[in-house]
Order: sequence, then structure tokens, then C-alpha cells
Amino acid sequence: MPQFAFVENLGGNVNTEFDEYSPAQSPTRQGRYYFSSARTETNGGLRDINGLEDVVRGHYLADMFQVDLQEGNWSTVLPFEPLLNSPKHDILQDFSTDGSVVYFIKSTDKKNGVLYTDTFNLERDSGRLLVPVTSLTFKAEMGDKDLFVFNDSLILFASSREGGFGGYDLYYSIKKDSLWQEPINLGKNINTFANEVSPFIVKNGSTIYFSSDRPETLGGYDIFKAIYDVKNDWNAVTNLSVPVNSPGDDLDIELSADGMTAIFASDRVESKGGLDLYMAYFKDQVIEQLDFVDMPLFIPLISDSTGAIEQNYDQVSQAKQGVESNLDVKEYISKPLLFTDNDDILNPSNVIQIKKLADLMIIYPEAHVLLSSHYIPESRAEIDLYFSIKRSEKVADQLISAGISAHRIHMQGCGSNFPLALPIINGIPSTLAARTNKRVDVDILNVDPKFIKVRYDIPAVALQYRDTLWDQFAANNQGVTFRVVLAKAVQMLKSEALLFRKDGIVQKAGHENQYTYTLGNFVRYTEAKDLIVKLAENFGNTDSKIVPFYRGVEMINKDINKEAARYPELQLFLDTENKE
Repeated sequence: MPQFAFVENLGGNVNTEFDEYSPAQSPTRQGRYYFSSARTETNGGLRDINGLEDVVRGHYLADMFQVDLQEGNWSTVLPFEPLLNSPKHDILQDFSTDGSVVYFIKSTDKKNGVLYTDTFNLERDSGRLLVPVTSLTFKAEMGDKDLFVFNDSLILFASSREGGFGGYDLYYSIKKDSLWQEPINLGKNINTFANEVSPFIVKNGSTIYFSSDRPETLGGYDIFKAIYDVKNDWNAVTNLSVPVNSPGDDLDIELSADGMTAIFASDRVESKGGLDLYMAYFKDQVIEQLDFVDMPLFIPLISDSTGAIEQNYDQVSQAKQGVESNLDVKEYISKPLLFTDNDDILNPSNVIQIKKLADLMIIYPEAHVLLSSHYIPESRAEIDLYFSIKRSEKVADQLISAGISAHRIHMQGCGSNFPLALPIINGIPSTLAARTNKRVDVDILNVDPKFIKVRYDIPAVALQYRDTLWDQFAANNQGVTFRVVLAKAVQMLKSEALLFRKDGIVQKAGHENQYTYTLGNFVRYTEAKDLIVKLAENFGNTDSKIVPFYRGVEMINKDINKEAARYPELQLFLDTENKE
């Protein structure tokens, strides 16, 4: 059998002589990984089987840690904060799909415990208390483990509850009408008289990976996979075999978002001690990770009226008709370029992302890009806007140097006018805003969705800390908007009109040598007309004009006439402007 992957130990920067296990990749930050480990620097120190301190015969209990892969090297391993890490075993389970919530178990014996959640990586309240999760059908206190969150309506986990086929079986539970339904066993095609643990479902819901100690392993737990067939239920389970599996225990597999790698835990002979973390590099991309479904095909739907089980026929039909066409669709994950100050916009991480963007635009010569720079309030509006467009220009220069035509690059500087995270929380400047609002968003335009699917990896911000200004700005820019042009300038524009509203934008095409300053980003043409009147009344601006934009880019006359039939507001703009 040809080798399908290359496997390597994460090395001494990450692994120790103790156990490292339960790895999870950050849903929002490329190259960041989380895991649990029972190493010397854990919070509880040496403990006995009852969780009591025992410095003579005790063992270390696991804490949760994070590590970053930076330019091919592993960073220093950092522990979670003391509230999350405790003298008990703190066993990482999973994250919500937007990365805003972490699920973990606290346990004294790793057999039974309590499931908790926390709004991970957000504004911290030192006085808060962790509250056990009671709404899920996952019961850590009964021994349930290995929680996998597919989305906010579907979870999978391992359970030894009554009614199974053997030891631990795999179950799923769906949320219906805001309530989690009773867990359902995945069935005899997946579960056996042995133990099945560590479930992972690929993004299109067609393939499950899990670990089992059934007789056909190489020894201990091996990692298996099964593919769901809309006609025949789960197909035969297959062993991943070497080099992923070994004579030891191989557990906790999780595939990367691009389907090129997977991280897992193993205590194979070459481990540094106990379970170590390993990375598998696949020879062929797991393309099932590049597609998304709301609910996998193996999940039935429950009828509201009768309670009868119905198959998810819409998705079955899609699967029958469109599997082959989806195989050629590539996915590109567009990540914002985060920075800390003006000089940091071309930091190593961003340079890598810009190089990937340039490679994409070379492969797809019809693609254009819109670079939208955001920041925190620091000075007067005209200064914040000007510095914003300058950051976008730095990114544009990198793309041009890589061979991308300046005509394909569009930029807009937004200053602090459209924050993603609330700038002020409880009267105090938000550190979350300082991290997430300093960024350049990268929008890919003019690509054919039959060939490439663009997914936008926007920083995760919980609702209570999120500002609606950016959400509205992003939603409006999915279609046609109308902006009022104040002036065009080759340098920074100083105008009191920029202080009139907090929606000023400065934009520039890559091949132009001047900046266009605008106010407003309206979906209704009449709102832009009202602003024209107010500018004339308050500032004497009589030469302001309305310009339509599509997806954040100024429209040319040819496109305005072409799209007017689809957008009534655009037709209204044409009719009114032609009369005047």
C-alpha cells in the first residue's frame, strides 16, 4: 500500500516525558494549537487518586496549554489562565465553530467529571465563576468524553451509557427548538463490542474519523474512518494503518481546515514519554474538508407534527447530483491582516498571507482584491483615515511587487468608523478592540464560485463585546451602496465635513495617484441625497456628488447600466441623475 502521509513528532518544545493529548486547532488563528498535558508545571502539582496533594507518590494532573507554529518553529508552550486550569484534570474538549467558546472537563480521575464552558480569549472578569454546562445531553459526570462540536446544532461524543454495543460507543445529539435531543447511537456499522472514542466529522459531513481498540488494530487504539453512503448507511470502517497508526495507542485526530494535515496523540515507541502530539502531512488533500453543510447526511430530521423520523432528502439529492462537480472546487481562506502598530502591518505572519493572496491572484487572473483597513480611535478623523489608507497601500505594494497588476487592487481606509469589537466596555478602553480592530480585511472579488470558494476568517467576538457598526458595514457592502464624494486629493484631506458623520471612508484604486474621500455607505439612494442637502446647508459643499459602489468598489458607467435591472435603487440613481 503506497504511503499516504508523513508523520512527525511535534518535538521537545511541545512534548514532554508526560502525557500530551486532546489537541484542538484554533478555529480562528492559523498555526495555533491547544491541548491538555499532565506535565511538571501544572497547577495542581502532584496528586493522589483522590485528587489530594501527594508529593511522594502522586501524579501530575492535566492542565490546558496553547502553542503556536511560527515560520516552521514551535513557540513557547503557554498555560491557560488559573481560573480555567485547576488542581484537577482540566481536559480540553473542543471549541465552538466561531472560536468564542471553549469546552473542557474538570475531573479528579479522568473517568467522571464536570463539563464547563468559557468565553475563551475575550475580555476577562477576574471575579467571574465557572458554571457547569447542564443544557447538553453530554454528561461528563456519567463518564461521557471526547466532545466534538460540529456546529451549534450538532455534537458527537463517546459514551459508555446503557444500550450501547460494548464499552464506549459513539453518539450524536441534535438541537431542535432550542433543546438538545436525546443522544442517538451511530449504530453497528461504526460501534462494536470494543471501545470507540475521539470522533471527528469532516466539514461536508460525509466522513467520520475515530479511534477504536477493536481486534483489527495494530495494537491498542488505532484511528479509523468511515464514509457515509446515502443508500447504504456507513460504509465499511477502514483502518488508517501506518504511518498514522502504530502498535501503541493513537487517539484524538483532528484535521486541519484545508485538509492537508491532521494532529493526533500517540504513545508509540518513539514518543518522548506517554502520549505525545504528532502531525500527519497528507500526500493528497482531504477535499471533504473544503465543503460545508449545515447538517451531515447521516442525521435524520424530526417531524414537528408527528415526531416521525424523516431522512434529510434535500441534502441527499444534492449529494447524488453534485458530488463530482464539487471535487474541483478549491477553497481559499481569507484571513485579516492583524497588526499592532503602523510598522507592524508587514509582520512575518501577514507577509505569508500576502504571498498566498498573490499566488491565488496569479492562478486566477480575473480575481480582484479589496483591502479595507481598520484601526482604533487615536486622533482626528482625517488623520485616522489617512493612516488607514496608507496601511492598505503597504499591502498593495507587496502584491504589485509579486507581479499583481495595480488595476486589480482596490483599497479603502476606514479609520475607527466601523469597529468589529466595542472600543469601550464598562467605561474602559477594550483590550479586545485593540487586538481585533487593528487589521486589514481582504475581500476577494470577481472569482467564479464554480472553481474557488472563498471563506472569510473574521476574528471571533462574542455578541456582548461586538459592535454592530462593522456588521452593518459588511452587510451593506454585499451589494450596491451609495457614497457621497467630498473631494479627491493627492494628500491628506483636512475638512470639518469629515467630522459631521462617523462613516467617512477614503478609497483609492491601485493604479491611481489620488484619494477619494466619501461620507456615508447607504443602501438607499434617497439617504445619500439627503446627505448632499445637509452638507450644503452646514458646510457650503455644493460640488459633492453621489457615487454608487458594488461590494465596496466604485462602479464604472458600464457596470451601473448593466446592474440597474437587478438593483432598483441603482435604477433610481440613474433616472434621477439623468434628469439633473
